[in-house]
Amino acid sequence: MARHLIMLVAIVTGCAAPLLAHADPCAPLSGDKRALADKLTRETHPYECCDESLDRCLKQAKVCRLARRLRDEICKRVAAGQEEPRIKTALERRARSMLPGKRASIDVSGYEPAGEAKAKVVVVAYACARCPFCSKVVPELYRLVTTGSLKGKVALYLKPFPITGHPGAKEGGLALEAATRLKKGWPYALKLYSEFDRFEVGRLPDWATQVGLAGDAFRTAMAAPATLQRLLASKKEGIRNGVDATPTLFLDGRKYQGELGREVLPDVLEEEVDRAAGRQY
Repeated sequence: MARHLIMLVAIVTGCAAPLLAHADPCAPLSGDKRALADKLTRETHPYECCDESLDRCLKQAKVCRLARRLRDEICKRVAAGQEEPRIKTALERRARSMLPGKRASIDVSGYEPAGEAKAKVVVVAYACARCPFCSKVVPELYRLVTTGSLKGKVALYLKPFPITGHPGAKEGGLALEAATRLKKGWPYALKLYSEFDRFEVGRLPDWATQVGLAGDAFRTAMAAPATLQRLLASKKEGIRNGVDATPTLFLDGRKYQGELGREVLPDVLEEEVDRAAGRQY
């Protein structure tokens, strides 16, 4: 829960600028903060593109994009007052998320992609309808891939993962599945999360009509045995893939273990876009 609270605070209060902003985030650092940033730069090794320490990678004739990304992330975290252990942990989680490894088996057939359907980078978000963190992260991801910095670069899928113990999670998950069957999955998900604090099971059909669905058709789809089976299949699939909290993201089949703040997540996804395009420098 503490990890998700950090993510939520970052999303609500963080600056929306990507890590590779034009201004050098290291330039304003001085004193102890400059010393800490320099120390971490000397001790950090990029997980791809350069076998040297980060400070040496940055002095090469051709500097890889990842080296600049990691340097900027270090300086931004230092500037924000984060201590050395937390910064190291964040960098380690990023590395575990981005290194090649076993890819999860995820079935997105029947689900609507947001963003560029034919994008090389595919992100899947397992989310609970009654998860407060999901109500912040999922709409922000949708914005990034549809109108933000990742427009035209990423296909984003939402798969319901109701959390036991969240009142209304099952009904909310059924509503998401029903709206998806009726080709209004994303509009309904955004409406559901925008009304997060006003959630009542009885309002689910009303929100369906507000996104253009016929109320009777929505109720029928929500009550259909096939809708429940799809919801159960999505939950079981998530469990098989190691989902134990929401939201959990998979980047091209790899479970993402890093933070979900506005400073970090767009940059990580841009890194994945660069990798898919073969851009190292």
